[in-house]
Amino acid sequence: MRLGEEEQDAIKLVASELITNAVVHATGFVTVGLHFNEERLLLVVHDCNPEPPRRQVTTEDDEGGRGLVLVEFLAVRHGWQPTSMGKKVWAEFDVPASAPAVDGRILSKRMRVLAPHANAYVVPERCAPSLGP
Repeated sequence: MRLGEEEQDAIKLVASELITNAVVHATGFVTVGLHFNEERLLLVVHDCNPEPPRRQVTTEDDEGGRGLVLVEFLAVRHGWQPTSMGKKVWAEFDVPASAPAVDGRILSKRMRVLAPHANAYVVPERCAPSLGP
């Protein structure tokens, strides 16, 4: 059994929100990791901003500011952790036990062919200096 359309949409939306937050609120590199096993899919976004993610108070007319509320609603678990170079924000999703597994060795080989340097920055190695005071 594959992930249903609803589960796929939830994962895409959460990924979009976490990546957008990192791009908007951090400077330097942003990296994204997906970790999958028979039961869980873990999405991890690393950025160079050490500040914790914050939920915003929004009104009906606001166009943004609801991302973390969506993450809380759609992910089974979520959180963040400080790192030596900023922080990582993560969200976890349940995966049906009967979903077909992907052989990690085959996936790694394909990724190396398509993007030979994609794994070079699994965690941000360099962060741009802050432009603030």
